[in-house]
Amino acid sequence: MANSVNRISEVIIPKDVTDGMLLIKQGFAKLEPYLVGALTGSEIMHMAKLGEKSEPFVDKGIDFSKLNPNLVPRRCDFVEAEKDFIVYQILQEPDIYISQMAQKVANTRFAAGSEVLSCVSDFYKSVKQDAEDGVADATPIYEEMRKRYINYGKKKTAVTPPPTI
Repeated sequence: MANSVNRISEVIIPKDVTDGMLLIKQGFAKLEPYLVGALTGSEIMHMAKLGEKSEPFVDKGIDFSKLNPNLVPRRCDFVEAEKDFIVYQILQEPDIYISQMAQKVANTRFAAGSEVLSCVSDFYKSVKQDAEDGVADATPIYEEMRKRYINYGKKKTAVTPPPTI
């Protein structure tokens, strides 16, 4: 790994992962009854999106609806809307924290996988060269490792016969 950055140099203590997973599972179990299940892409696409810039608008709208109930359309249930807004606000912190954690876990796995694959690929290239140079110990290792590459990248293309006239 002399030519690349080594971002991962510590082995994670398995007990730390087990303890962390237990806490994550406990947190998930505590929140799960309040969480919505899967939404389809179409459902998400057609939903109104509340974001940071819209929060003051929503907050004022809820306040104004309480002060002016005679102006609230019949199709709007502002008791439920206020509950929704509270849920939205309460879940903001865990959403941010969990998203950051998920991204860092994914990045760490990606970096670790990249580092080990690069190192093993360099080893494979070295063993291949040694096998080609007649180093006896390298040949069985090369033969075993090259199985990954057999038929790898070879796409069969259909041969189209020329048109007959």
